[in-house]
Amino acid sequence: MKTEMIKFNKETQSHLVITKSLVCQADDLAEEHEQFNASYIVGGRLALYELLGKMFDLYKALEASPDKKASIGEMKHRLVHDHGIRVQANSSDAGILVRYITRAERKTAHIYARVIEQALSNQISSDQFVEYIEQCGGIEQMRLSGVDQANGAKNVQTLKDNQELAWKYCKAREELPFSSFPLKGHFEYLGKEKVWFEYYVCANRGSKRYVVANIPADGAFEDRAMTLIGNNLATASPDIEEKVEELFVKANQAHKERITKEMPGLAKVLETREQEERDIEI
Repeated sequence: MKTEMIKFNKETQSHLVITKSLVCQADDLAEEHEQFNASYIVGGRLALYELLGKMFDLYKALEASPDKKASIGEMKHRLVHDHGIRVQANSSDAGILVRYITRAERKTAHIYARVIEQALSNQISSDQFVEYIEQCGGIEQMRLSGVDQANGAKNVQTLKDNQELAWKYCKAREELPFSSFPLKGHFEYLGKEKVWFEYYVCANRGSKRYVVANIPADGAFEDRAMTLIGNNLATASPDIEEKVEELFVKANQAHKERITKEMPGLAKVLETREQEERDIEI
């Protein structure tokens, strides 16, 4: 029994020694990691920011230089002939400068250039440059922020374009509708806000549509309706803009023919006005 206890104690002690040794090794690696993080990651990041700060100063000097165009031209020439690096025609001056200094790939140079351009647009001084990048969350965060802004602007423009497409389409369809019918009965609702079109709720039963209500539309509703119509049109065909333009031209011609038939006096006035506008353009 005593022998077994001694044997057990020895095994336990050996196990504790091994465990302690692993923990000590982990502690040593933790200290090494901390030193690496301080020396290479944090220190390297700050060193990069400081280097970008020097590029920032040089870029400001370049922008103020009377020889800016010649300097940019020389850098582009040397990039191509001395380093075999071609720059795109739409590269910014900051991008060319950064690429010339770093010889980095285009994507990296573009990111660094965007940081410099953002700092300049925000009127950041040279002394504030490193702190500015830190406050923005670092270079990568500034890149993502720039991408989000660009995408946001692009999306806003797309929505605007789609809305304009919808307006053009609906105004053309006003003259060349899919169908028309006399509406019997009277809807009590009178819109509080003027909108271009009237909006109805229809029930779908076979090949017929049954008007069941008038939508009390306002400007916000009409904007939303035009957005939905425009987005749907934009996905209908790759050449939808050309098709809508053709429809719009046909609608204008149909409008002129209708006015000539129904209101010949007004048609003459409009024709005279068009001729005067053409004479002014000439």
